[in-house]
Amino acid sequence: MGVLIVSSANAAHHLKQNQKNLQGSLTRLSSGKRINGGADDPGGLAVAMKLNASIKRLAGSENNVQNTQSFLEVQDGLLKTAGDIVTRISELKGLHSDDPLKSTANQTSYNTELTDLVAQLDDMKTATFNGESLFDGDAITLNYDEDSDADLTIAVSEFATAVSGLDGATDFAAVTVDTIDTALQNVANLRAQNGSGQNRLQFTAESLSLQKNNMIAALDRIEGVDLAEETSNLAKHSILTQASAAMVAQANSQNDIAMMLLS
Repeated sequence: MGVLIVSSANAAHHLKQNQKNLQGSLTRLSSGKRINGGADDPGGLAVAMKLNASIKRLAGSENNVQNTQSFLEVQDGLLKTAGDIVTRISELKGLHSDDPLKSTANQTSYNTELTDLVAQLDDMKTATFNGESLFDGDAITLNYDEDSDADLTIAVSEFATAVSGLDGATDFAAVTVDTIDTALQNVANLRAQNGSGQNRLQFTAESLSLQKNNMIAALDRIEGVDLAEETSNLAKHSILTQASAAMVAQANSQNDIAMMLLS
């Protein structure tokens, strides 16, 4: 009788263990992770947590770089418009000054357009991006690494100075060709500065993306489940669980028969 009871207990023990293993396989396959808790791999979990924190930090840095890229793209668009405006002023200067057939009324029209164009340039000086001035001259500093030496400083154009020679102009008689050419060159220089900043940000964005992808791959190697292996384990544990359940039922049946014989 004692042997039958022990056999039943052993079968129940194996059933419980196989059910635990089966549940473990189901958890790993459903989550896609080999490590779902500290008990699965304490050392691996610690490394995975550090890697995950680094990945989140890099993702935040990527977002900051992308926002700055957007800032510079908007700024460049306005600088292009400013260049077009100054070019138009240059064209009007020629029309106003070089054609002796132009009447006073014609020249007044040119001066009116000059006034409007200068007003547009003046409005651009206070343009903002998400509440931040696009042309205040204050550099943008990005820290995209734990090392403070890795700070990236992006110059911000001081547009007001670039076109200051045209400030308040209302009459082409008071605007010289040199003043217009200087303003146009200044705007061109600011666009070149802007382009340089965009290039630096692009290289930085590519570097951050590469680092993040490498870390994601490393994290997956640590905590990611091997689907082929775990699917095989699932099939094995499922079969063993069913077999154990059958053995528990068989052992209990034998105990019942023994009790009947003894009664």
